[in-house]
Amino acid sequence: MSLATWFVLCRFAHFMAVMQIFGVGIFTSLLVPQSFAGEMQNRLRPVLIGSALLSMLTAVGMLAIQAGLMGNGWPDVISLRIWQAVLGTTFGTVWRWHLLFAVLTLFAALFCHARLGRHLTLIAATLLLVSLALIGHAAMREGGWGDVQRINHAIHLLSAAYWFGCLLPLLVCLPYAHRENQHHDAIRSLIRFSTGGHLAVALVILTGIINSALIVQGWPFNLSSIYQRLLLLKIALVMVMVALAILNRYWVVPALRRPNSRSPRNLVLITYSELVLSLGVLLLVSWFATLEPIHA
Repeated sequence: MSLATWFVLCRFAHFMAVMQIFGVGIFTSLLVPQSFAGEMQNRLRPVLIGSALLSMLTAVGMLAIQAGLMGNGWPDVISLRIWQAVLGTTFGTVWRWHLLFAVLTLFAALFCHARLGRHLTLIAATLLLVSLALIGHAAMREGGWGDVQRINHAIHLLSAAYWFGCLLPLLVCLPYAHRENQHHDAIRSLIRFSTGGHLAVALVILTGIINSALIVQGWPFNLSSIYQRLLLLKIALVMVMVALAILNRYWVVPALRRPNSRSPRNLVLITYSELVLSLGVLLLVSWFATLEPIHA
């Protein structure tokens, strides 16, 4: 397997881990009632620690693979001299901070408990996502438009991380809706997530359109470009996810209040479907983010 392929896979795993950390952080800090937050934090702690470890490992892995790509292949993956050269680039300047934020995230996941841990995790994951908006195609432009592009991309990543990262906590939360003493808190959590999802989905779509316009710089898409074909496929998957989200919000979630409803089963099915589609979107983005946007 080539270094370029490893970089795509490592990037995919890294974005998945960072977005999952953000989702756990925002779900336990802002979406669940305080009386229920400790229970959810305990249930999601293995996911949080696993994601933080994966985030740290893949952050180092992306630096190492970038060194190999910048140098002479696999031998330079472990060359500290090439690592230093990479850290001196524009990518490396951002990545130094990114590695620091990854360490902070891992610390918060491992050693901070209760309310402090929830808030530290959310802050650290936010910093990780914002720093990811400063590399790649979002860093192509300079000046005012460059700042607009990076701010827009940061909002895009945060909104997408809310959408994707909260899906697994949602699945963990759902069984509590069947427990008499925690039914109310679980339903409130699901409704809060669904309500916040309105803004997240709207921002994902709006910032995605702006991102595409700034990067592709033309319409209609050039179907001879692999980048643009993959971008169209990503847009199609996101549209399917939007349809599922609308179905969830306006038909499935309101029906949860009714006794003997089949909505819990439908909600689980739809949430798993969105989770699989989200992973597909992340994989596509990780792939075409390494390609030339305009040419084939």
